Amino acid sequence: MTLRHAKRLFHSVFTRLLIVTLIAGMAITFTVIVGFIAIRVHSKGALERNLLLYVEYLTDDLGIPPDEGRAREIARRTGMTISYAHGDQSWQTGPPPRYFNPNRAWVRQRVPGIWVGSSKGHHFVRIFHGGGELTFIAPRDMHHGKEAGWILAGMAATLALILGGAYWVTRQALGPLRKLKAGVDQAGKGKLDHRIPRSGSSEFCDLADAFNAMAERLDHLLHSKEQLLLDVSHELRSPITRLKVQLEFLKDSEMRESLGSDLAEIEAMITSILESARMRHAAAVLNLESVDMGQLVRSLAAGFAEIEPGVAVGELADVSAVVDPEKIRTVLRNLLENALKHTPEDGTAVSISMAAAPDRIDIVVADKGEGIPASELPHLFEPFYRPDRSRSRKTGGYGLGLSLCKAIVDAHGGTIDLASTPGEGTTVTVSLPRSADSQQS
Repeated sequence: MTLRHAKRLFHSVFTRLLIVTLIAGMAITFTVIVGFIAIRVHSKGALERNLLLYVEYLTDDLGIPPDEGRAREIARRTGMTISYAHGDQSWQTGPPPRYFNPNRAWVRQRVPGIWVGSSKGHHFVRIFHGGGELTFIAPRDMHHGKEAGWILAGMAATLALILGGAYWVTRQALGPLRKLKAGVDQAGKGKLDHRIPRSGSSEFCDLADAFNAMAERLDHLLHSKEQLLLDVSHELRSPITRLKVQLEFLKDSEMRESLGSDLAEIEAMITSILESARMRHAAAVLNLESVDMGQLVRSLAAGFAEIEPGVAVGELADVSAVVDPEKIRTVLRNLLENALKHTPEDGTAVSISMAAAPDRIDIVVADKGEGIPASELPHLFEPFYRPDRSRSRKTGGYGLGLSLCKAIVDAHGGTIDLASTPGEGTTVTVSLPRSADSQQS
């Protein structure tokens, strides 16, 4: 996983909610454990008090000096281990419990001459009696330990089920957000006909309805704007034709030539608008085929050999891609023409190169021309947008070329990015998927 994907995953709402759920689960578990420990400590004190009271009865029962036979009978009935140490009269009713180590036990003195402690869950009491040291060891209940283990395992399994259920519920609840993001991505690519299905809670349904209504209005406005432009451009052809006819009867040749030039420019603009609209509609219809991209770039660059300062072909990856070759040629031709148009004839040649990745190819067109201000970059792919409005249309065009390039690249499922620094030049990167499956996804 790359650093960018890791940051994106960490900053997602779903991940944060999941982290909150995990922290809440851990806090609940910690609280339960602390509660169990507090109960155990409290019950341990009560156990010791009861054990001391019981040992007092047993001590009286054993007599002075302690009766070994009686001690063995008590040990058999209670499961205790009783030992007595007094010179040559030392005895023990049986081996101490497993893992019991009195030298490493936790010991405290309750009253003078009486010690109470525990080792590995085994409690013991040591007292002075009959001139010697009498020890009672109460082993822990092994079955109780197993039951406690099963209880803890059950708690862990229950907690895992709770967290798993919280994960599933959270993911289901935030599912509409992923659909909304997909809709926003589609709208950002210009696919305003995409609609978000209504699902989830009422708030998400309202959000989906608001997005769909917004996309529909934008689609309608853009379609109306484009249709109006086409209608006006088409209707202007007739009066321009009549003006050209009338212009032939004008006696002043200088004025006739000047007006004719203006009419030719207007006619060229109308033709460019209509042709661009036709090509934008056709951009979505792709005739895909496997194309040797290196050969395509070389053949295209060869067509600019006689235009100063020329096109230098850089490193080209020998790969193929499933594209519409004619439309990709249109994209690259427009980019090279723009780069040459804004590079001095005695300047550095425009370069074109290509790199390949497992799933895409990157075609880079770079020039060392005049460059574009940073404030203009976000608008360059908008139709009719021209960074330098003082340029003549003869050299600056009508602001339709980059818009058409973006429409074609978007139809291929790719991206087109532009970076520029005034006085240093401009670099355009076209990324295209290598397979048709990548384009459909």
